[in-house]
Amino acid sequence: MAVLSISRQFGAGGKTIGLMVARRMKYQFVDSGILRKVAEEAKVSLEWVEGVEKEAGGYLMRFLSNLVSSDFIERHVSGSAEDFDEKKYVAFLQKVIKRIAEEDNVVFVGRGSQFILKDNPNVLSVLLVAERKDRIQFLVDHYQMDPGKAERMVTRHEKKRARFMTNFGHTNPDDPSHYHMVLNTSLLSLDMARDQICNLLFRFIDESSSPIWD
Repeated sequence: MAVLSISRQFGAGGKTIGLMVARRMKYQFVDSGILRKVAEEAKVSLEWVEGVEKEAGGYLMRFLSNLVSSDFIERHVSGSAEDFDEKKYVAFLQKVIKRIAEEDNVVFVGRGSQFILKDNPNVLSVLLVAERKDRIQFLVDHYQMDPGKAERMVTRHEKKRARFMTNFGHTNPDDPSHYHMVLNTSLLSLDMARDQICNLLFRFIDESSSPIWD
């Protein structure tokens, strides 16, 4: 099977399209929120465990024991851990993403997965871009944000994304040479973007087969 990595400019519809693709392909969806819950070891609690199980259907918990020592939950529920710095966060994130990718049938959104998994032959990488004004409007339309707040969020997340990607040795995550496909959601609807990705993903899996949906 295959793994899909979606990178996106903030507000280009990455999470929305990622979920649409995962539902159509019946893939597991893993976004930055779930990955943060896994990587932020120091904040593990009973509520954390319940939250991961609720969001991921127990999927992450099934292999968590293979990533860390057997007393992981007990140690961190007791509050004995220290906060991760960014280097430790990235190192743990790489381990988690690579482990999840071994399961196949996964859609990742963000967190440098396109670089973490770049040597995995089963990974298809897609970049979503859009005009800045359209990304701001996407946040207004889909998250009921005030336009001013949406613009500030786009600016803030652009800077955070650029800085975070330096952890993987890349200063330009929007370089198209990193990806199998680049889609502009200023020019394509969400449904069209989903269809393009699903068709490419399906051919990536088996070029000789016909589509599995109507």
